[in-house]
Amino acid sequence: MFSDYTGYVISILDRAKASCLTVPEFLNRIYDEWVSSQKYLDMTMAESYYRNRSAVQNKHTREKGSNVKLEHPILKKLIEQKINYLLGNNYNFESENKQYTEELNSIFDDRQREVIKNWGKEAIKKGIAFTQIYFDDNKLKLKRLRTEQVIPFWEDNEHTKLDGLLYFYPQTIYEGMEKKIIIKFEFWSKNGVEYLVRRDGVMYYDVQMNNTTHFGVNGQGYNWNTLPFLWLKYNDEELPLVYFIKELIDDINIQESITADILRDIVNFTYVLKNYGGADLDEFIDQLKRCKAIQVEGDGGVDKLQADLNIDAVMQLLEKHRRDIYDYARSVDTQDPELGNASGQALRIRYSDLDLDVNDLEAGLQFAFEIFKRFIDDYLVLMKKGSYYNDDYTVTFKRDVIINETELIDNINKSADLSLETRLSKHPWIEDTAEELKRIEKEKEKEAQEYSNSFNNVFNGKPKGVTDNAEEENQ
Repeated sequence: MFSDYTGYVISILDRAKASCLTVPEFLNRIYDEWVSSQKYLDMTMAESYYRNRSAVQNKHTREKGSNVKLEHPILKKLIEQKINYLLGNNYNFESENKQYTEELNSIFDDRQREVIKNWGKEAIKKGIAFTQIYFDDNKLKLKRLRTEQVIPFWEDNEHTKLDGLLYFYPQTIYEGMEKKIIIKFEFWSKNGVEYLVRRDGVMYYDVQMNNTTHFGVNGQGYNWNTLPFLWLKYNDEELPLVYFIKELIDDINIQESITADILRDIVNFTYVLKNYGGADLDEFIDQLKRCKAIQVEGDGGVDKLQADLNIDAVMQLLEKHRRDIYDYARSVDTQDPELGNASGQALRIRYSDLDLDVNDLEAGLQFAFEIFKRFIDDYLVLMKKGSYYNDDYTVTFKRDVIINETELIDNINKSADLSLETRLSKHPWIEDTAEELKRIEKEKEKEAQEYSNSFNNVFNGKPKGVTDNAEEENQ
């Protein structure tokens, strides 16, 4: 559970002492090593490619002619396909304790689910992602952090336990009329938070900020027993998706850019003229631009001193690169012409790579939610909403797979040996199984009531609207 604030001497600080450096000097060196590391460069590169700025921007500028730099948002499409496949549909938090389920749904509202979705997107993009657990207006919330701005200190080689965390972000300040960029730091340990600032390559404690606890409630400071951060890995190696397909993306961009250069610069080729019927060369260029044709005399003609562009060969190469990207990125090629008419089995085969890829991500989410439970239970006790330490909850993800609905519904209807709840949970038209069960129960109650009313009318003498012939004759 949480504890009162008592100090902040942890193993990270012991490392600083062992190196004969002050804490600011030690963290400053850690920061310098981080921003020059390959891992940091891979993360910033991944962010750039996601924002559609790749190596084609470094294409050499030509002295004459076009210099096209075509970008294709390939990485963005792949990442959003994966995260929407896993987290695009509503996922359920459930516990056998119904009150616990209600509290969980209150915490994981639409806003927090959006944070979780962006957290997953960051993990695919950067290889690993972090969220911070914090209090806002006495509510427990999550905040996604940009991974390249987080320096974790792990307790183990498998990266399953945090010993400390350094979070930094740039800030613009003005000294008189001069604009400067400084870097703010938050050093989180198991016993509190220290605030530092770096200016002109030197780091020191931020005199404008007081060292504090992890969180405060009603004026009382508290620390969690573990650091209030969750992490999510895209894979065990913590490598970003772009690491596996960068060269293919680069070649698509550069090949299409070069092809566009050639097509734009047709009029800039060196031409060899034979029996040209015009007056001078300027007239030839003008006529070629305006009319896309020229006039020659007799057996005249025009040749150009330029290698012909084999468009078919270029297109075949680009198509192969595109297929390879979907293959190596383990994604679904939505341009597959047979995808829309595929049977259920064929669709499962097409989605098998994507399934395998997000399996690791889902396992990481389950692990993170398991860690988050400790914070949730402490929060509910602190807010006097009950103790749920002995209760468990599960998270069920509904993957957003394209399906053959007719085939699936037919199979569900034939599965009479399964429970109604199980069949409804697999039905493509049903989003909330519990709500659908309630509707079915209400319909059964209504039908039973109508049957009972009809039976009572018959039992009491006459169904409604039916008259006795003898009674009519007596009248």
